[in-house]
Amino acid sequence: MYRLIFLFFLLLTLRTGAQSLFTVKEGEVSFFSEAPLENIDAHNRSVQALMNTKTRELAFRIPIRKFKFQKSLMEEHFNEKYMESDKFPMATFKGTIKESVDLSKNGDYKVTAVGKLTIHGVEREISAPGTVTVKDGEMNVQSDFSVKLEDYKITVPQVVFQNIAENIAIKVNIKFIPYTK
Repeated sequence: MYRLIFLFFLLLTLRTGAQSLFTVKEGEVSFFSEAPLENIDAHNRSVQALMNTKTRELAFRIPIRKFKFQKSLMEEHFNEKYMESDKFPMATFKGTIKESVDLSKNGDYKVTAVGKLTIHGVEREISAPGTVTVKDGEMNVQSDFSVKLEDYKITVPQVVFQNIAENIAIKVNIKFIPYTK
């Protein structure tokens, strides 16, 4: 299902011209949970994303099992107990950049991505501030925002409540390059 959605978005954006379509050269999505008993930090470098600068549309796919932790037990609990990665293997975002900016010119642009973020099978509208840096045909997108676990029906057992924060800090850092067939 997620592949169909991603493919559909790709086909839609291809019609607007290759110069306005960008894909990931390298990227990372990470999260941080600061809690009284333990901090949790995980990183995922297997991000797939597309951006259409003409329509300002964005789409991201993040395979949940690709998040890497310092401790293997944290990774196991994350996938099996909290995220149910076999049942919900992807997190996705589909939205647009709200501001009308000319991303064909070098510069730093403060933007807001608005759209639907799906995590753990739950889709919610979000608004995430960020910066797009354009330099010589490449773009770097950075964003910091937070999500509430309860908004995505991710439950934390009372016994480990002090180990996991209710709000999780998300960081996105993606370098885009022009899409080529």
